[in-house]
Amino acid sequence: MEKGHIVDRKEAKEIGIFYHDYIFKVNQDDFFLYLESPQITSANKDQFLRDWAEIKEFLQSQGIKFLLNIPEESEGLIILAKGYPPKEGIPERIEFLHKFTRIIEGVSTEDNQIEDLRERFQKIICADKEEAIAKWFPSIPPNPGVNIWGDPIEPPPQKEKKSLELGINVYLDEKENLIRAKKAGVVVYQKEKLDVFPEYTIKGDVDFSIGNIYFVGDKLVIDGDIKFGFKVTCKGNLELKGCTENKVDIHVEGDFNSEGVIRGEETSVKVKGQAQIRGVEFAKLHVEGNLTIKDYLVFTDTVVFGDINAIDGKGIIYGGSIKASGNITAKIIGHISQTKTVISAGYKPEIIEGYLRLIEQELLYKDTLKKVICGIDIAQQMKKEGRFPREKMAIFEKLQQEKLKLEKNLQVIGEKLKPIKDSLKHLRSATVKVINKVYPNVTIGIAELTYTTDSEISGPVTFYLEDNKINQKKA
Repeated sequence: MEKGHIVDRKEAKEIGIFYHDYIFKVNQDDFFLYLESPQITSANKDQFLRDWAEIKEFLQSQGIKFLLNIPEESEGLIILAKGYPPKEGIPERIEFLHKFTRIIEGVSTEDNQIEDLRERFQKIICADKEEAIAKWFPSIPPNPGVNIWGDPIEPPPQKEKKSLELGINVYLDEKENLIRAKKAGVVVYQKEKLDVFPEYTIKGDVDFSIGNIYFVGDKLVIDGDIKFGFKVTCKGNLELKGCTENKVDIHVEGDFNSEGVIRGEETSVKVKGQAQIRGVEFAKLHVEGNLTIKDYLVFTDTVVFGDINAIDGKGIIYGGSIKASGNITAKIIGHISQTKTVISAGYKPEIIEGYLRLIEQELLYKDTLKKVICGIDIAQQMKKEGRFPREKMAIFEKLQQEKLKLEKNLQVIGEKLKPIKDSLKHLRSATVKVINKVYPNVTIGIAELTYTTDSEISGPVTFYLEDNKINQKKA
C-alpha cells in the first residue's frame, strides 16, 4: 500500500493494512490498531522498534490517529494506536460518615465487640448542631470517546437517579463538600431525602428494636414504655407517654413529663429541668427544678432542688426518703399502715449534710475539750497542794497541748459554720403543707430540724420552723 493512499476502513478490519512484511489490523470497534506479535520473532523486535518512527509516519498517512510513542505488548498483540472509549457519567451521591451509616436501610454496622445488645442495635442516631453527617460527591457528566480514525463516539446516556434532596435542617458546606446539621436532632434519610428532626416521636416502646437512646434536640416523645434495662439520655425535653420497667436509666437535660416511673426497682431518673410524673414507685429520682406528682410518690429516694407538689389526682406521698430544697405540698403524707416516711423541705444536701457533719464534729470537740480541761484543773489543784508527781509532768503538758489543738479546731469549725448558717436562713422558711391527712411515723424535716408524727393529723395543716422547733398550724 502506497504512502499517501488512505486505506479503506472495512479492508483495514477484514484484511489489514500492509506495509513491507507487516500486516496491521484494526479491531471491530475501531479502538485499536495492532500487530499480531507472532509475526515478529524476538530477533526482529528490536528492528521493528528502530523502524517505528518510519512505520508511524506511514500509518499517519493512512488516517490513523492516536499512535503510541512506544508500541505496547498485550495478550499476544503489539498495540500501535489506541482510541479513547466514552466514559459513563456518575450520578451525584452521598457517603455517610461512620456514626450515621446505620440509618441506611439494609446497612448493618453492628459491632460484635459490644456485648450489650441494647448498645449494638441503636436505631435513633442524632447529630449535634453543625455536626457533619455525610460527604457529598457531585455528579460527573459522561465524556465522549474517539476512535483511531478521530471519529467522536457518543457516551451512553446518563443513568437516571433521583437527585438528593436536603431537608430544612441540613445544608451543604460547599467548602468541604460536607452535609451538616443546622440544628441538633435525629438524622432521618428516606427516599433520597436527608433531614434532621429536632422534635422526634418514637411510635412504640424503647426495646431491642430501638436500642438505647442518646437524643440531642428540642424534644423527644416516646409513645410507649421504656423496657427492662434500657437507657434514655435526652439533651432536650422528654415526654414519656408510657411507663418504665425495672433497671431503667433516664437522664434528661431539659423538662421531663411521664405517665409513670413504675416497677422502678434499680431505676434512676435524673432531670435538669422541671418534672411532671403521674406516679413513681421504688425509683431514685433527682430533679434540679420543680417536681409535680399527679397521683403518688411511694418508696422512692427523691431529691428535688425546687418545690414538690402532689395536689392533683390522689396526691399521695409515703415510704422512702423525699427531700426538696423548696416547699412540699401534698394531699396525703404517710400510710394507714404507719409506713416509715421521711420528708424534708428546705433541704439542700450540700448545705444541710455539711452543716450536720460540722455540728457533730463541734459537739465531739466540745465534749473532748471539757474532759481535757477537767484533767488540767485536777492537775493544777494537785500541784497547788504539792501532791502532783514530777514524773506525771509530761502528761500535764500533753493535756495543755491537746487543749490548744481542740480550741483551734473549734475556731475553724465556727468559721465554716458562719456562711452555712446564713444559707440556712432561707431554707428554714420552707414549709410542708398537707391538704387531707398525715399518718403516724412520718418524719417531717425543715432545714436541719426534724419532727416525727406519733398520731394521725387531719388537714389542711402546715408544718413550719420557728424558734428552732417545727410547729404546725391549721389552715
